Amino acid sequence: MNKSFFTLLTLAVVLLTVSCKVEDDPTIDNPNVISQQTDTTLRSFYLKPSPSATFESIYSYNFTVVNCSFDIDLYWYDPVETHGVYLHFSNSVGDVLTDAAGFIKAFDSGVNIDSTLAGSWSGGTDGIFAFDYVSNPSADKGNLAGMGDKYVVFRAFSSAEPSLKYYGWMRVRVSENGRSVSVISIGYQKDANTGLRTGEL
Repeated sequence: MNKSFFTLLTLAVVLLTVSCKVEDDPTIDNPNVISQQTDTTLRSFYLKPSPSATFESIYSYNFTVVNCSFDIDLYWYDPVETHGVYLHFSNSVGDVLTDAAGFIKAFDSGVNIDSTLAGSWSGGTDGIFAFDYVSNPSADKGNLAGMGDKYVVFRAFSSAEPSLKYYGWMRVRVSENGRSVSVISIGYQKDANTGLRTGEL
């Protein structure tokens, strides 16, 4: 009887331990991650708003934590050879992870975001989502156009304390022709120098 009791007790402890284990599911609620669903489709191909204009903002999100506040902006840019959609950080206090050509890198769900993630931070240069491939069919296709839902990775700096880095992600969908961008959701870690995963809420 004692042997059966201890066997059942051991089994119950194992089941309890397994059921309480935290899974690698990026959708598990994390109180230190701020996230927002947006599901906004943006028209990235614009006729010039005025004869001399080459720039037009198409999306903006305000990022605010204790020591850091800035806007993430998507904008349309017109010069023929680089006509497309870019990611910009106001006041140069943020950047996005790009490849060597300056195109924003694409990630799947559940990827750890921290200082060790492969790629180049864009620094003062804006990251490229996509070019207008109707007007420029031979232009570099980058990493996002026609790839379905993907995550892009960014970080923000504290203007008061530049050593503080706040990591985040944006879930996007870019059409194959580069002329439309959907921002589906965005999330970021509110604790400085602390990682999170793409898609973590």
